[in-house]
Amino acid sequence: MNIWRENSLLRGAVYALGSMALIAFLVHMRHLRASRAAADVAAIVAPSGAASPSQVTGAVAPPHVNSTEILARCQPELKETPFVPTFEVGEKYNRVAVQLKVRFVVDKNGFAMNPYVSGGTVVSPEDQEAAIDYIRHLTFEAPTAEECQTVKMQMVGNFHMSKSSSGDWITVFDAHPVYSFNGSQVVVNPN
Repeated sequence: MNIWRENSLLRGAVYALGSMALIAFLVHMRHLRASRAAADVAAIVAPSGAASPSQVTGAVAPPHVNSTEILARCQPELKETPFVPTFEVGEKYNRVAVQLKVRFVVDKNGFAMNPYVSGGTVVSPEDQEAAIDYIRHLTFEAPTAEECQTVKMQMVGNFHMSKSSSGDWITVFDAHPVYSFNGSQVVVNPN
């Protein structure tokens, strides 16, 4: 005769007692952990002479900074600009609508690297190649902060047509970083 199989009330009582013991154990452990954390915080806020230096220095963690925040802080400044290539656009096109978008990175020495065309309108392959060559010759004043020495700063450049003060159409180049700050928020400027 097997009492365990035949008496479901006994089985239920054993399972209930075991569950209650497990819950009591988990509550005890959580309370123990919370009281230890409170004691650690108290030791940091008002350290005694007996506190070891490892307790005090180990408790203060440096603030976490993610990679996009670092990129937003590292803003290269364009040095002197070489002559912008002139796009050859026929008279039948609206020159205000002509634009070419390029992306590139700036290294810690201020050199533009890996330029590529990411979009454009009414621009010939020759003009695209001239724009890429122009980007390769740009130099920037790279930030000197230590965190900026290991990153390649992502940039977007826009070539567009505009009228000069003499009334002639010229090609204009504007560049800006992909990541920047607006107040304390990181803003992504993909265009």
